[in-house]
Amino acid sequence: MKEIFFITKQGSKIRRKDNQIAVYLDEEKITGIPINRIESLFIFGNIEISTPALNFLLSRNADIFLLSSTGKFKGMVSSTHLRSNNNNRLRQYRAYFNEKKNLYICKFFVRKKAEEIRRFIDKEITEYIEKIEKAESYNEILGIEGILSQLFFENFKEFIKDKNLGFEGRKYNPPPDPVNSLLSLAYTLIYNLLFSVVVSKGFDPYLGFLHKKRGTHAAFVSDIMEPFRIDITRFVGILFNEDLITPDDFNPDINTYYLKDNSLKKFLKIFNENYLEKDFLKEKIEKLIKELEGVL
Repeated sequence: MKEIFFITKQGSKIRRKDNQIAVYLDEEKITGIPINRIESLFIFGNIEISTPALNFLLSRNADIFLLSSTGKFKGMVSSTHLRSNNNNRLRQYRAYFNEKKNLYICKFFVRKKAEEIRRFIDKEITEYIEKIEKAESYNEILGIEGILSQLFFENFKEFIKDKNLGFEGRKYNPPPDPVNSLLSLAYTLIYNLLFSVVVSKGFDPYLGFLHKKRGTHAAFVSDIMEPFRIDITRFVGILFNEDLITPDDFNPDINTYYLKDNSLKKFLKIFNENYLEKDFLKEKIEKLIKELEGVL
C-alpha cells in the first residue's frame, strides 16, 4: 500500500538509489524508501533533492511538496498539472459560469461543513442549515459560513483543557499561540493532500466556488477542504488535551510560535499514522468527491 512520507532532517540530501528514494546526511545513508511505497513526499526546509530522484518520483506519479522548516507551503512538483480526464473539469467550468449552479455548489460546501460542526458541538443548528438553503446570494452564504465558523471555534476554545495555551480563536499570519500554530501546519498538510486528489480526479484546483483565487491559492482545493477542517481541528485539540503535544514542543518567536525540529518530526509521525493514513479519511474524501460529481 502506498504511503505519504515526510523528510525533515535539515541539511540532508535526497537521491535515487536503485529502486529506492534514499536520504543521506554527510554522505551517510540514513533511510531508504522503496519507490512503490511512495504516494507523495513532503520535504521540509533546507533539504536537497537530486534531479534523478525527482524524475524517478514523477515517473511513478508521486507528487513532491516543498515546505519551509516550520511547515509553510512553498510549492509542489507534479507529473502532470491537470490529468487528461477532463469530464470533471468541463462540468466544473459549466457550473462556475452558471449563476444558479454556482450558488448551489457554494451551498453544498457550507452545508457539508455545517453537518460536521453539528457533530462536534452536539447541538442543533437547524436554523443555520435552513438559512443556507434559503440564501439567494454569494455574500449571504459567506455570512452564514462566517457565523458557523465563529460558533465552532467558540466551542473549540472550551474543548481545549489547558487555558494557559492562550487560544482565543482562529488566528494566523502569524499564529499567536501553540494551538493556532499547529492548526496552520495541519491545515497545510491536508490542503496539499487534497490538491493531489483534486488534480487526480481531473478538476481544476484553482477555479473555486466558495473561495475565490488569489495569487497561487488553489481555491477549489480550499472549497473541498472546508468540511475537513472540523475533524482536523478536533484532532489537534486532542493532541493538546492528552499532552501528546505541549507548549514545550514549541519555540516562541516574535508574535508567533513554531514547532522545534524534533517536535515537528513527532507531530508528523502522529498525524500521519493516526489521521492521514487512516481508511476513514480516504473513504470520507472519496465520498465527498462522488457527491460533488453528482451535483456539478
